[in-house]
Amino acid sequence: MATGVTLRRLWPFVAPERRRLLNAFLLASALTTVEVFTPVAVGVLVDRLLGQLDGGREALLSTWGERGILATLLLAAPVRGLLLSRQRALEGDIGQRVTARIRRAVWIHLQRLPIAYTQRRGPGRLLLRFIGDSRAVQSMVGQGLVRLSQDLMVAAGILLTLVILNWRMSLPVLLTVPLQALVFWRFNPILRKDSQVRRRRRSNLSAYLSGRVAGLAIARPALGSTAEMDRFNAANRGIARRGARVAATNGRILGLSATAVGLSGVLVLMIAIGEAAAGRLTAGTMLTYYTLIGLLSPIFERVALANRYFQEGQISIDRLTELLSQPIEASAENGRELEVREGTISVEDLTFCYGEEPDVLRGATMEARRGEVVAVTGPNGAGKSTLLELLLRYQEPAGGRILIDDQDIAEVSPDSVRARIGFVSQHVPLLDGTVAHNVTIGATEEVTEARLERAARLSGADGLIARLPDSWATKVSEGRRGLSHGERQRLALARALLSDPPILILDEVGPMLDSDEGLAARLQELAEHKTLIIAATHVPAYLRVDRIYVLERGRLVEKSPVLPDARNDLIREDGVADDVAESVA
Repeated sequence: MATGVTLRRLWPFVAPERRRLLNAFLLASALTTVEVFTPVAVGVLVDRLLGQLDGGREALLSTWGERGILATLLLAAPVRGLLLSRQRALEGDIGQRVTARIRRAVWIHLQRLPIAYTQRRGPGRLLLRFIGDSRAVQSMVGQGLVRLSQDLMVAAGILLTLVILNWRMSLPVLLTVPLQALVFWRFNPILRKDSQVRRRRRSNLSAYLSGRVAGLAIARPALGSTAEMDRFNAANRGIARRGARVAATNGRILGLSATAVGLSGVLVLMIAIGEAAAGRLTAGTMLTYYTLIGLLSPIFERVALANRYFQEGQISIDRLTELLSQPIEASAENGRELEVREGTISVEDLTFCYGEEPDVLRGATMEARRGEVVAVTGPNGAGKSTLLELLLRYQEPAGGRILIDDQDIAEVSPDSVRARIGFVSQHVPLLDGTVAHNVTIGATEEVTEARLERAARLSGADGLIARLPDSWATKVSEGRRGLSHGERQRLALARALLSDPPILILDEVGPMLDSDEGLAARLQELAEHKTLIIAATHVPAYLRVDRIYVLERGRLVEKSPVLPDARNDLIREDGVADDVAESVA
């Protein structure tokens, strides 16, 4: 039953390979013919040669029949090698194509899932879907499904030939088939359970290491502590123990299969003695029998190995199916677009919590309008980033609503909300590629050099670009050193300003503003034509704030800003004001 369900889930990805599967079937048929023909031809040749011994040595190979058999056997050897080569290449090709199709489907679906789901799963577990689970499916399709079908076809051809040659001697061999099925029936549930536990523990270890490796530079002393090492060792040993149990179960399956084949060979020999005494068995037939039985033994071993691939593949298919069945964002199918006219944001009685934890936000209410600089402050963990994620629809509130120009953002497309909000997050990852790629990624229209340079000036990234060895073409990546946190945020701000969004939201950019008073002035100039919200643990003293909200116990409490106006006297670079005016014109 489980196998049938797995194959039905897998079929949409396998179906486009019907032509290659047909070619695999034809190759298996040809290989079966060659595999069975070779020992049968040898047996016939032996009988003919023994029958000619009475005629003397000069009579051996004196007829065209014997010579023809030898010539055919000589031809069969390279033909078999060619068929095996093509068969292995084809099964690998089919496995790779099916796996690539699955990875593509998972990646597309992952981009449509709520951000909350991907955050909850974490990068370590999600990467295993692309690497570990995809590899298991590839083995299941190539070395499991395709090769298993080919081996079963060859085994069926051998068994049919044995029955035709001598049905009495075939009975012990035929008995091994239900015995093999009984072994699988007994041990497959154990194998599947141990594989599931090992896969789950491996996923947990991957998630654990992903977070630790990311913070290795700052957390190295803590990671070497006794408690951390004990935790790692426990997880590592747990995976090893389960892996050993999986190997032991596979060993039992293989051992019992080999025992069944060996015993059947002895029984065949016992029956052969009686058949020879009755004159129903020739030396050539006996040789053919044992040659064919010898071919069955490695086939049964490969069937046991394919069964292992199948059990592990079923687990991966279940996990991938679970991911693909996750509902996409609530309104992702809603084609209604958010229309921003004034850019007024109204947060009304907002409530949010993570799972069973206490509420992060409780009845939070605030307002931000175009032309204002609105600050949201509070200590770390107060819920500032959560509030911004709700504004961007990365999370969905448990209660209350968020309006943009009197439009409930829960009723419009999430993509249209994010397209109209320029967002600079607290943590800015770098994508493998150039600096220009990191700034222009996601742009929906052609990015001219003038627009790119203007975004760099407005964000204060122009100085950074000038210092880089290859300017915009400088290669960057997440694991490569060289860009500070503030420099990353400048690139993120340039990316946000590139599309000239009507709403701009900045998360924890205090350090960036502290190091560049001119940037604070440029942001205030931009705020005359945009809705600007800044979330930070502290607001620089020289940044004029029109409205300030403090997060206290999940509520937004509005305070009277007492910060000085620094709108004009902090513009230190020539042409900056003109750039601002031009960008919002």
